[in-house]
Amino acid sequence: MTGSDADSHGPAVVSSADVDSSGTYFISVEAFEARPNALEQALLESLRELLRAPALAWDEPPRPRGRGAESVVLDLSLRNAGEWSHKPLVVRLLHTFNPEQLAREAAFQSALADSGFPAPRPVAHGSGRPGTLQPFLVMERVPGRVMFSLLPALVLGCIALALAGLGALAWVLAIGWYGVAVRLQSRLHAIPVAAIEDGISAYGLGPAEFGAAAWVERLGRQVEQLELHGFASGVAWLRSNFPAVTTAVACHGDFWAGNMLVSLRGVTGLIDWPNAAIAPREFDLAWNLVQDGGDLPPADRLAEPWRSRLSAILHPLVWTALLPHRWLYRLFNPLDSAALDYYTAFHCLRILTWSVESERSANRGANPWNSRRARALIAGRFERITGVELEMPEPPEKEREQ
Repeated sequence: MTGSDADSHGPAVVSSADVDSSGTYFISVEAFEARPNALEQALLESLRELLRAPALAWDEPPRPRGRGAESVVLDLSLRNAGEWSHKPLVVRLLHTFNPEQLAREAAFQSALADSGFPAPRPVAHGSGRPGTLQPFLVMERVPGRVMFSLLPALVLGCIALALAGLGALAWVLAIGWYGVAVRLQSRLHAIPVAAIEDGISAYGLGPAEFGAAAWVERLGRQVEQLELHGFASGVAWLRSNFPAVTTAVACHGDFWAGNMLVSLRGVTGLIDWPNAAIAPREFDLAWNLVQDGGDLPPADRLAEPWRSRLSAILHPLVWTALLPHRWLYRLFNPLDSAALDYYTAFHCLRILTWSVESERSANRGANPWNSRRARALIAGRFERITGVELEMPEPPEKEREQ
């Protein structure tokens, strides 16, 4: 059996011991096809146990849906799974071993779904099996498409209206785009915190785990575990300058059009909840002040120095495009400037730490913050707010060579 034969026989497992130096397999086609996919089989067995459904099977085999810097997402459908049989589902598989994160996601999303907010309802989550199955979260598949994917159509539509002499209508269309996002975020922040806390408690977790102080402490532990000694002074600043307690709301922590799903019916869902918090609204809005620091998709696929050059050109455009969201939000919701600065600094250090962790992960995906330009921009923003200069870790060998 040759290497090309293997590609035509589905997702079976191939061991390096089965291949010689010429790329020829020493395993027969029959034996190769008989091998189950290790990840799929481990996921299926875990779901049988978690859902207490020993006859559970794939209604449709898992299919790749998307891959990000933190996880890979697969579409799947189950049979003999009780209420979830034959329903469209997705499973999120983390690149790093962090089952506690998925437990928090599941609890928060479940509480939101119970409150009527359009968050995907969790089905099951597990810690996985080292070397075979990553920590995973299975949830309902929300219909719709990512709102960010509609941005080119929005820009072209505004340009066409302006050229046709309908500039006022173009402004209405553009502001309407931001209005959809601001309305959804305001709706999230208006959910009674007590209902979210009750839902989290019913899931077996303590609501305090989602507080801003808990997030700062988790960040501190992460910095210690990664031995990022140059970030220790930043953590110390966050701990000693924690803002006065203000009203807490349900926060997404990564709110932008790339996590919003829409259809002709309007907004259908808000996805990707690993940074969910019960914190001041400034925690959520501060992320809007950090988003522009990363490389955009056209840039993050390039090698240096072209990556930094293209990002430097695009950065002012992104920064300008993010302003209307904060402006519209402030029209309806007051924000404390000091708290906004604090949580901006928090997100700067969080994203830098996560970027290093993602870069060190064997299964890392595209990371918009792992270029020199992006890290320097975020670190500089942290320094301007705090007065603390962060010592950046050495880049990977490949980047140093470039």
